[in-house]
Amino acid sequence: MKQAKKLVGIALLAWVLSPRPSSAQEDANAILDQLRSAQAQINRTLTGRIRPENGNPIPFRLQLKGTEFDYNFIDPPETLKLQLTENGSVLTDEKAGGQQVLTGSRLSESVRGTDISYEDLSLRFVYWKNAKDQGEQRVRTITCSIVLVQPPARNTEYSSVRLWIAKDRGALIKAEGYNWQGKAIKRFEVISGQQIEGKTIFKQIRVERLDPQNGKVVSRTYLELEP
Repeated sequence: MKQAKKLVGIALLAWVLSPRPSSAQEDANAILDQLRSAQAQINRTLTGRIRPENGNPIPFRLQLKGTEFDYNFIDPPETLKLQLTENGSVLTDEKAGGQQVLTGSRLSESVRGTDISYEDLSLRFVYWKNAKDQGEQRVRTITCSIVLVQPPARNTEYSSVRLWIAKDRGALIKAEGYNWQGKAIKRFEVISGQQIEGKTIFKQIRVERLDPQNGKVVSRTYLELEP
């Protein structure tokens, strides 16, 4: 996409349910282009929380400002600032002691002790170019294209991520991340949506951490938004 304002590779706008034209000829990379190119922008502040299934909710305020998205936490004070570019996303952690662009092993760290990592929050794997079409599957009542993406370098906890993208909406409905032994270790799924400024975005996303040995759920965290 030629304009950064159209990019959508984060845990908000990647889940925008906006219509897209279908094409029998589109390949895996074309599907990802559709995912990254929501035409509408939402400019406002939303209230959210990260809610571990067996823990206390962690509130935050999400400021949407064009191609910048700020997750503002209170206790302790911290701002996770996500900048979208034409080639990817840049996540910066701003605390009282200064700011740091998160790269390498820092991205795999947990956000406030939850099942969500900094890498998950940025959804940078949506920008990986090594995409393979793996057919179609229904998730709940939605027919999805399945796309497998792989990182360009080994600087991530995921050797690959499988994406379920709604064929009629171009929205990310579900994702699974695999470790370097090819075992599933994380699963994301949209549970419910809501209308904001005429667009449907997620209301609740469930994040599950999986035991790579048997695929069973170890713990769950929910990412929730409201106007």
